[in-house]
Amino acid sequence: MAATQWSQLYAGLNRIDLHANYKSGPLIAVETNAGLVMRWRAHGLPLRASKTMMSDLHYEVSDLAGIGGGPHTVIMLTLWAHFTTFPVRVYLERLEKVQQAISSLLFRSPETTVIIKSANTGYKSIYGSDWLSLQLDILLRATFKGMGVIILDVWDMTSCHYLPDNIHPGPPVIKNTVDLVLSYICPK
Repeated sequence: MAATQWSQLYAGLNRIDLHANYKSGPLIAVETNAGLVMRWRAHGLPLRASKTMMSDLHYEVSDLAGIGGGPHTVIMLTLWAHFTTFPVRVYLERLEKVQQAISSLLFRSPETTVIIKSANTGYKSIYGSDWLSLQLDILLRATFKGMGVIILDVWDMTSCHYLPDNIHPGPPVIKNTVDLVLSYICPK
């Protein structure tokens, strides 16, 4: 998302320039009035991105193991798109490891909020399709069923929006997704 679009959507959120690769992170943004800190980073391999230092790639399981959790901690994950060019076995192995790490996090800190975003539609390339994305999405939902995590269902949101089909949805869809996330983490 372009910087001007970002600032229009989230006026109070300020990005901190860590001079890191934008596609792999880490990226940090703060909203000082609400006392929020957002951290983002890409997952480890497989990752389809521009040149990235291996030291910048971290696996979700390692990052989850280092989080203390608590009532003011929200973990949000989305994992599916970069797995579409690999055998489903690779995806299932990653899901199993992430599921174990989240289970451990929730055991040591059950008041932590964990949100897992579903797949987007609009993946039309030589690497995959919405049909394949749907299959991975079904596996993701089955893996985390009954765990006390929130599945953020954006499949319908991206499939029926008036914007052109795009795996990276436009600003209105992103804003709707963020609003949906906020309805879970601060419903008041």
